[in-house]
Amino acid sequence: MSPSLGLQQSLKQQLTLSPQLIQTFEILAMSTLELQQRIKTEIEQNPALEIPTDRSVSIERISEQEQRSRPDDDFSDSAAYDPSTYRSTVRLSSNYDQEASDKNQQFLEGTLTTSETLQDYLLRQLGCLKISETEYELGKMIISNLDHNGFHRNPVETLAKGEKRRLLLATLPIVQSLDPPGIAADDFRQSLVLQAKADNLSTRELGIFSRIVYEYLELLRLNKIKEVARDLQTSEEEVQNIYRYLKTLNPFPGLQYDTMETHYVVPDLFVRKIEGRLQLRLNTEVLPTLTIDPEFTSLSADPRDSAHDETTAYINNAVKSANQLISQIHMRSETMKKIGLELLKFQHGFFLRGPRYLKPLTYRQIAEELSLHETTISRAVQGKYIDTDWGILPIKELFSSALQTTIPGKEDVSKRAVMDMVKEMIEQHDGEKPLSDQKIADQLAQKGIKIARRTVSKYRKNLHIDSSYERPT
Repeated sequence: MSPSLGLQQSLKQQLTLSPQLIQTFEILAMSTLELQQRIKTEIEQNPALEIPTDRSVSIERISEQEQRSRPDDDFSDSAAYDPSTYRSTVRLSSNYDQEASDKNQQFLEGTLTTSETLQDYLLRQLGCLKISETEYELGKMIISNLDHNGFHRNPVETLAKGEKRRLLLATLPIVQSLDPPGIAADDFRQSLVLQAKADNLSTRELGIFSRIVYEYLELLRLNKIKEVARDLQTSEEEVQNIYRYLKTLNPFPGLQYDTMETHYVVPDLFVRKIEGRLQLRLNTEVLPTLTIDPEFTSLSADPRDSAHDETTAYINNAVKSANQLISQIHMRSETMKKIGLELLKFQHGFFLRGPRYLKPLTYRQIAEELSLHETTISRAVQGKYIDTDWGILPIKELFSSALQTTIPGKEDVSKRAVMDMVKEMIEQHDGEKPLSDQKIADQLAQKGIKIARRTVSKYRKNLHIDSSYERPT
């Protein structure tokens, strides 16, 4: 029987995200630095966008633009949160707390600087030496082979053959004599030895120093001074003196001239305790004021021009895209403000008294308070930082899982609070032997916090603290 052909109807639901909504989510998830770069890109590509640099003109223009693009905007310069237990004041920085023209001009100009590379610095020194043209060219060859640490990328002996190789190796000490000390080495160990030679250690001291660098660094890291002194047939005092001297040296001397891009942290929120009250401030100073260029919107094509419709559509699309970006950035700021308010409410103890008082908190709790989806909160805090009296930290660290306590009536504690307890126990311990992970777990159990030894070990490693075996007594 042959299959029959026919039409069938089916009903199904399908959620499709518009490009505008996708872009809104993207901007919400961006860090401040990423958003700065996005704004620069948009300004370069969209002629309808402008950053005003004349404050006297821009205030009126911005006011009109905000009325057009944000009809439901309830963004205010100040708000207060007053539960019965405390009062928190929220101050949202106005775009005009400082000269808007200065801020916008700085954003436009940027601060592009070119640092001197390690190779540039070495070549400049090499050119000042009284050496032959051949030695200079061979020195350039050695310098061009150095990586960002100041070490050889490829073994020096492989850079040339025959007589040229012999001359190259003879030129190597000339390059090694340049500043910074320790460059043109095979690895960090040889670099340390070169630095010790440059400091004119005695033959005996240099011999002990070299053996320590090549054979005993791990034992010294474990504080096995007596064992190292016995093997080297010298006193513990001398080993300690040499080890202290070694710590003053730079094992990677070229890094100070490394031109790799430095990634800076720019907080989105600031929380400070001022006169007994918590104050929240949204960081708007690092972002420019965006407006629609009125000169661009006033452009109109000649109706007799064959490209009239195309030109008009281009202008309208550019203005629409610019308005959407302005609205999306505003929405991002509003979302961060609301999340900041909720964090003040939930983590009040942390902001006032420190990490020990951080409470368990999930994205869902904040989402329910703000009537948003949990993933929206996750996107909003990802890659963003908050500046507090206890340091600058990722906002996501204020969300911590709960650890149940065994003492009836005692509230659950957060993972971050327990980590702070572990750190305090290790730092304040004054016994003959360092606290082991099991001893720490036992002490926490006495406080009603029951966790396994391996969990303590995990927390300790996250705190970058060595094990009891490795910590000095």
